[in-house]
Amino acid sequence: MSQRFVTRLAKPEDAPGLMELLADTPQQGSIQLNFERQPNYFIAAAIGTQVPELFIYEDQEQHRVAGAGSIGRREVYINGELKSIRYSSDLRIHRDYQGGRALLRMFKSLREELGDDWYQTVILEENEASLATVGSGRLKVQPTYYPAGQFRTNMIDLKRKEKHTIKHHIRRATHADVQAMQGFFNAEAKEKQFYPHYEFDQIGSENPYYKDIKLEDMFLAFKNDTLVGMTGLWDQKQFKQTRVTGYSRSMEMARPLYNIYTRIMGGLALPPAGSLLSYISLHTTVVKNNDSDIFADLLAQVRRELYGSSYQALVVGFDLKDPLQKITDQYKKVELFSRHFLGSYGDDPMNELDRDRIMYLETARL
Repeated sequence: MSQRFVTRLAKPEDAPGLMELLADTPQQGSIQLNFERQPNYFIAAAIGTQVPELFIYEDQEQHRVAGAGSIGRREVYINGELKSIRYSSDLRIHRDYQGGRALLRMFKSLREELGDDWYQTVILEENEASLATVGSGRLKVQPTYYPAGQFRTNMIDLKRKEKHTIKHHIRRATHADVQAMQGFFNAEAKEKQFYPHYEFDQIGSENPYYKDIKLEDMFLAFKNDTLVGMTGLWDQKQFKQTRVTGYSRSMEMARPLYNIYTRIMGGLALPPAGSLLSYISLHTTVVKNNDSDIFADLLAQVRRELYGSSYQALVVGFDLKDPLQKITDQYKKVELFSRHFLGSYGDDPMNELDRDRIMYLETARL
């Protein structure tokens, strides 16, 4: 007699079942969010990791995807050196299978796959269910989740005009800049832990890791003709979407008054439940010596060019210890806090890391 439940690598034909699973498992909190992956989950999986490795937990009797989790690899900087590290994301259990043995079975398979590897993962602070289970270490078969910092994702309002006085010369990148951009990136990005590596000559290619990144949407900052900073815009709505599925009772009651306030004072309004958020993300933010003034100019230039566009918000995230994140406090915004963990069946991977280095959060690749 065959097993009813199996854990296996996902196949292209699993895409519809994965979409159903994501639709059924929104992130809970005062604002309930669903991270969708239309039209095909596998496109977004190739954005999060360069070597996708997606496992599904299948109910063979019902021919149904009962759970899933991604544990692929990507190249990031660790202690200044480029290494291939696993990144865990999109751990989901369908509501019909929650409370059973689904999570236990998935972690058992994960242990066999990981061996001595460890991985990084990010959990929203308002996702109490995940923090109470995988983040708490209650399940004996799961890896230990070692705390590795706190991140803040900022959704910055784009409806108000930019007032910051820009001091550096900032312009959009061209193909003639690629070599200089690569050299600058290689020198500066390695100063932060977990900064994902970029190959700028791959932008515009068929490489799925760079899908829909445009070189002309990279902004370069110069001081006396020397490149001192850059950041990029990335519109991912063709393969990743965020939908507001609902609000807590208190938030739903406060929403009309809050929206009146935002019309008068500025800020992001809270849309009706069921709405897709309209935003564009910053990515590959690198500035010489992590200089906040350079980032302030880059952010101001980006906001200036996005003013009057169809986007409601600009999304960018940082480690709370990163001086750059303080620049975002000058703007009206909505904040999402998350916790960074390193998962391991062995010793704490943080013992291998230079703790004086700032962590980096690339929100566009979460």
